[in-house]
Amino acid sequence: MTPAFALRSLALAVLGASAAAQAVPTHLSTGQVGIDFDPDTFVFSHDVSSFGSVTPEDIPSSLVTVTAVGNGIELNFNDYLSLYATSYTNFSPEYLGGSFNAAFNFTPLAGYAITGYTITYAGTYNVETPGSVAVSGPGGAFSDHVGGGNFSVTGSVTGAATPSLTGGLSASGEISYVEVFDRYEEVFSHYETVLDYCEVDDPVLCYYTEVPVYNNVAVYRYETDLGEASINLQRITLQANVVAVPEPEGLALLAMGVPMAAWLARRRRRA
Repeated sequence: MTPAFALRSLALAVLGASAAAQAVPTHLSTGQVGIDFDPDTFVFSHDVSSFGSVTPEDIPSSLVTVTAVGNGIELNFNDYLSLYATSYTNFSPEYLGGSFNAAFNFTPLAGYAITGYTITYAGTYNVETPGSVAVSGPGGAFSDHVGGGNFSVTGSVTGAATPSLTGGLSASGEISYVEVFDRYEEVFSHYETVLDYCEVDDPVLCYYTEVPVYNNVAVYRYETDLGEASINLQRITLQANVVAVPEPEGLALLAMGVPMAAWLARRRRRA
């Protein structure tokens, strides 16, 4: 083997390995629609916080699973597309965000037409007030500022064009100041005139004393209330709303059959 041939073979091998490492466009068929997409075009990211320092972090598309579900697909983020924001670390508010962008092309198979799409966003969240979470995208949105558990929100988009799954999520751990009762404190209000006594021999001659009057007043203090919030967008489901339509051959037979039926009806009347 000549050195030139060996070098060229090595170059081809490197190019081949590079091409193999890249994802290739994928086609899925559900029986009523065909779905095309290229994972290399997907973009997923979320903010990661470490001791108050926020760093945007990309999530490789290879970590996200795409499967056919009904007349559509399901994006499963496998717990990677999540956020956790807290004000406990540095005693200052923290706001984190994430995003998703995945394009698909739905094509109806013969005998079907797409009238719109149903999109569902599902996951889990938890909020310790003061804090909040939110997720939004085509067809729907979810937000909350108290409690936690599972969430699932479903919306719709009309038309045959496939919507791009482009949207975002957020979580915030905030700070508020709460007025808390501390104690009661005696506070001077006014003086009252109190009779001490009157002379026995001269009852008109009396003596009085000014006595201070105090009221119990509640005293409050302000306490810092720290919050945190987390959200995990687990799945996005995109399904086509499909209706059956006659195929061209059926339309042609129908067009031929209407005049024939009219002709037969006329013959019957004449007979």
